Amino acid sequence: MKQDARKKGLLLAAGGATLWGINGTFADVIFSRLNAPVEWVVGTRLLLAGVLILLYAGLVLKQNVFAIFMKAKDLVSLLLFSSIGMVSCQYLFFLSIGTNGAGLATILQFTSPIFIYVYLVLRKEKQVYPRELLYIAFAFVGVFLIVTKGNLGQLEVSGNGLLIGVGSALGVAFYTLQPRYILKKYGSPLVVGWGMFLGGCVFQFVQPIWQPGFTVDVKVVGYMAFIIVVGTAIAFSAFLASLNYLEPSLSNILAAIEPLVANVLTAIVLQQRWTIIQIVGIVTVLISVILFANYGEKIKRLMTTANVMD
Repeated sequence: MKQDARKKGLLLAAGGATLWGINGTFADVIFSRLNAPVEWVVGTRLLLAGVLILLYAGLVLKQNVFAIFMKAKDLVSLLLFSSIGMVSCQYLFFLSIGTNGAGLATILQFTSPIFIYVYLVLRKEKQVYPRELLYIAFAFVGVFLIVTKGNLGQLEVSGNGLLIGVGSALGVAFYTLQPRYILKKYGSPLVVGWGMFLGGCVFQFVQPIWQPGFTVDVKVVGYMAFIIVVGTAIAFSAFLASLNYLEPSLSNILAAIEPLVANVLTAIVLQQRWTIIQIVGIVTVLISVILFANYGEKIKRLMTTANVMD
């Protein structure tokens, strides 16, 4: 039974990460070929995916979806999470896709654990270990190889594109760290569902869902349906469910499927080609971040064991 549960967890995590990778490529197609405004795509996605996840929390998980509104402190935290964390994380990521393409955007966002680590170290919530610093250094070497092809005088992306990509990683760091208390209290579906819905409401003042600013045809509806239902609501629910069966370190490894899928599909669908040096850079980033995240989990387990023994 335990082995079956583990297989179920592996399938759920791999499936969720794969759908996220496809999601990024679909968004890339909408931006590059159909000229959709990033603000409209992000606002529509957040609004409707938020509704779906809240329905999942209420109807499937049987949660009181309005419980988080009953305490002022929790509501303020939720509003900060939705207006800053969710909006910055999602908007900058999709803006990075529109600027850099899905492949590079997912790679840059995948470095977010490094920024989380820096914050925790500065807050003295985490101790510095030399091996972690080595993994961070290798990750930045990988990014350097991707954006320069190893040539300091040549950037494959604009300075603004690189800043947007790094900004998306910082957005994920804020998105991960800020709501820790309410996530623990209410669970991910409720917090993320409201975060998406309220974040989507913010975009209705910028690019409302009824004013797309471009021609919406059957093809656009199909792409958006996939992005909202499959690439967001189902992918999130699947990956979240996998955590009931898998340890966090293994989930970190499987999360690397997202940038891999995005890069492969981008090369196939949009004919974006990477050089050998850039491929080495991509592999370096993925391996470095996975090792970094897993080493952090190992240290946490050792510290927990030591405290129990004391």
